[in-house]
Amino acid sequence: MKSGRITAVHRDAKNQHRYHIQIGDEIVFSVHEDILVKYQLLKGTELDEAFCREVLLAEEEHKAYLLALRYLGIRPRTKKQVASYLREKGYAADVTDEICRRMEEQGYLDDERFARQWVDERLRLKPRSPYMMRMELQQRGIDSDTADAAVRAVSYEDELEAARRLVEKKRRHRQGPPEPDEERKLLAMLARKGFSGSIVQQIRRELREDGGS
Repeated sequence: MKSGRITAVHRDAKNQHRYHIQIGDEIVFSVHEDILVKYQLLKGTELDEAFCREVLLAEEEHKAYLLALRYLGIRPRTKKQVASYLREKGYAADVTDEICRRMEEQGYLDDERFARQWVDERLRLKPRSPYMMRMELQQRGIDSDTADAAVRAVSYEDELEAARRLVEKKRRHRQGPPEPDEERKLLAMLARKGFSGSIVQQIRRELREDGGS
């Protein structure tokens, strides 16, 4: 890395947020404007190798940070998902860890909040048993204690209503009790999806009484 005094600072012609740092007649590196301001990279500033390495590490972390923000902007993610995404983009583990730590401090990453929102959304839009929701959360990097806490908030009535919606979706609003073969398939589906035995039995009673309506 070349050291010396900054002789010029040029704004990038295409990206107004990036600046090129020049020493002598040579462009030595480019940085985001946030890094430019943070390190006061102005004409006349003296740069040595250690300072340049610090600046370039900060620039690398800033790029990763902006990339992670865009990734989170699509939909909420877990800490593990963000870390995996950054590693796939080629960032080193120390950079990835620092970005995740910073985002947790700023509230952008919160696995407990993610788990609660995931459970609420699943109950409303894609009914699942508590068992299945716990499995889905753990697959996304939520630790077992956090997943258990989120799922424990699901009441018996919440679970029962989720099972009812699944059955209604399968029956496509058909009226009346199902035939024995259809009933068996519906109950087996609920069991496969992890609904408790008491929920399955309650659904069976409702199907036989009025077709689940």
